[in-house]
Amino acid sequence: MIGYRKLKLFLFVLLALVLVTISGYFFAQKKSVPEFRNKVERIMFEKKNKAPKYILTLSDKENKIQNSASSEQDTKPKVKLETISDFVNAAPLIAKLKEFKNHYSLNNIEVNPKLLENKDSLFLPKISDNNQKPWIEYGQQISVAPNFYKIAVIFKNMGIDQNSFNSINSALPSEVSFSFSPYALNKKDLILQARKKGHETYMDLLLASKDVLKADNGPLAMAITASPQENMSRFYKSLSVEAPIGGMLVVDGMVDETTSNQIQAYFQELKSRGLLMLDATLGNNVDNIAIDKISKKKADIIINDQLSAENIQKLLNMAEKTARENGQALIVANPKPVVVTAIINWIETFSPQLSYKQMKEQNITSIERPFALVPVSNLVVE
Repeated sequence: MIGYRKLKLFLFVLLALVLVTISGYFFAQKKSVPEFRNKVERIMFEKKNKAPKYILTLSDKENKIQNSASSEQDTKPKVKLETISDFVNAAPLIAKLKEFKNHYSLNNIEVNPKLLENKDSLFLPKISDNNQKPWIEYGQQISVAPNFYKIAVIFKNMGIDQNSFNSINSALPSEVSFSFSPYALNKKDLILQARKKGHETYMDLLLASKDVLKADNGPLAMAITASPQENMSRFYKSLSVEAPIGGMLVVDGMVDETTSNQIQAYFQELKSRGLLMLDATLGNNVDNIAIDKISKKKADIIINDQLSAENIQKLLNMAEKTARENGQALIVANPKPVVVTAIINWIETFSPQLSYKQMKEQNITSIERPFALVPVSNLVVE
């Protein structure tokens, strides 16, 4: 009897161990199987990542879900480019720009001798004896219809390429302003040509490169290794063009404690000479360089890099939003073909400026795109 009980107990314990072992193995296997996001992942797991013999296609329902995002973003029909002519026609080339038909000439095409002084064989702008300031005298004030928002566009780094300049000068409306590179050849002639087409004219002020170890903005740019006297000499040489300029556009560069004193000296010179200071730098460091009662305007939108059509349009939309909120907006742009073309097309969408009488006669009750293109000087109030 005792032997039978021991045998029964032994069999019971053995059976329990077998059940525990089987249960452990089952749960371990289940835990080791990952969660799959789709059928392909499950097949690859079961086949131990071996290449499948067949290509599986998703059902229509699954396919729609997978491609919904891309289909929503790409609703425009794609242009089929098959020949070289197709590519040329699709590319935004400067040479393809059409001439603007309604240019007007500025009042002061040539330099006013009363607004010029000879300093160490350099011809520099100055305030006249009767307190005429170059930025006002060389500017062009235009009237804007009520309920319209002012938008000014200025292209920097102009004049490097003569052929490109000729096309841009002829294609852009007179209200668009130009700022010339100090390295442009025949700056005087280019400025006179621009003014004959109605474009206000300025000069680029080149600061020291932000990455001085890798890049140098050249012998007419501010240098952190140069003396204050040498930097001021470069500043004067950039100003000496013997042609009407209303001020300088400060191109983005190094603005910190190592350069602030020199930049402050530049701005003081602009103020004392009756010139406008246009701030095209990123951030607010220039705002911390205080010059009391200097005539200035900071760019609201800078179109310099990331020149995809989508990004340019995004920035132009931001300019519209800024104009609606503040009554005006200043855009500083790099004269790349894609930028010039985009801005021309954008300007053409502005609603025509009509008087209340004209709106009543034409039964117009609202203005769809109430933006008015104006020269840069129109955004500055002294």
